[in-house]
Amino acid sequence: MSTLIVELPEAGEVETSNRRGEYGKGYVERHGKGYRICFYDNQGRRRRKTYSTEAKANKALSDQLVLKEKGKLDAYETRITIDTLAELYLADRKGCSPKSYDWLKSVWDNHLEPFFGGYLAGRIATEKIIEYRNTRLDAEASPSSVNKEVGVLKWMFGHGLNDYDPPKVARMPKFPADLTEANPRGGFLTDEQYDLLQANCKHAWLKALLAVSFTYGFRRAELVGRPQRKQSPMLVSQIDLANRPINLEPGKTKSGHGRVVKMTQDVYNLLKPCIEGKRPTDPVFTWSNGRPVKDFRETWNQLTTAAGVPNLLLHDMRRTAARNLIRAGIDRDVAKKITGHRTDSMFSRYNIVSETDLMEAADKLNARRTMGANAGQQSPTTEISPKLTPTSNQNS
Repeated sequence: MSTLIVELPEAGEVETSNRRGEYGKGYVERHGKGYRICFYDNQGRRRRKTYSTEAKANKALSDQLVLKEKGKLDAYETRITIDTLAELYLADRKGCSPKSYDWLKSVWDNHLEPFFGGYLAGRIATEKIIEYRNTRLDAEASPSSVNKEVGVLKWMFGHGLNDYDPPKVARMPKFPADLTEANPRGGFLTDEQYDLLQANCKHAWLKALLAVSFTYGFRRAELVGRPQRKQSPMLVSQIDLANRPINLEPGKTKSGHGRVVKMTQDVYNLLKPCIEGKRPTDPVFTWSNGRPVKDFRETWNQLTTAAGVPNLLLHDMRRTAARNLIRAGIDRDVAKKITGHRTDSMFSRYNIVSETDLMEAADKLNARRTMGANAGQQSPTTEISPKLTPTSNQNS
């Protein structure tokens, strides 16, 4: 018969675990071929990291606990990927900004996702962003496009950091400064060039479109729509021939804000044939067969070549309108409401200054100096009395 012998610890001896340490001090455990430290930070989140040797793990744990006591632990790295950040951001934009959603999704699908897809968000550092930027430049993308794409990545991080509680990411990586972009296009149309365009135009709808764009600076999509962004063209119901307003309805402009303008006589005369006999739901700008105008690049190129302005863009009309409104003496705030610019800085970019404007400014400065000199010659001179020195009283 065998006897079971149990050895009890001697008095004062405490049995300890090979895995757990003192409460609140973390521990080191065997993990695969290395040693992993485990502890909780001041926010109650478990931190883990693996080292090659037990000595390195013990030292790292000791260092981390000291930083914990001082409140200087590195930011907690979540396991969220940049793909998840993109999914959350796009879902938010689809509800809040549906017009920009398609463009944002295109930037992610075609450019950002092939490069950053699968990365943990916390592992994306400045060096990786610069690497992406250089890769896009090597692919002959313009600096402006690259800046916009990097901006989308920044928005994704900002959304994950600021719009959730708790945040989806612990920090925002430091983004490099924007690339230097080419100066914005400064083209505009003179009155003489506009008259040549009208004289060479063979389509009634294009004559009216030119007049509206030249006068008010409406965007192309506000006139003929943009199907890829589900933006409808200008409809007959938006024009009132009796009272002469043109109404851009809220939600159908780039900014989403509506605006109303009054037709000039020129605009009225050219728009009237485009809407007579049509239903309120019909597009204003249609070909002779009744089909809506969508892509008219070939017609536009033929017209601008015939008028002697082959490099003219339709968007140059928008710059022209901003410039003409200011030079007509229209208040800046009213001009912005007509063109649809939301900020002074953007409106100023469209208010182009020409060589003629600079010459006129110089002439006005010369006239001011001449008037000042003439006024100085005619003004009477004033005789200045010599300064008298008071005599001091002497005691007798």
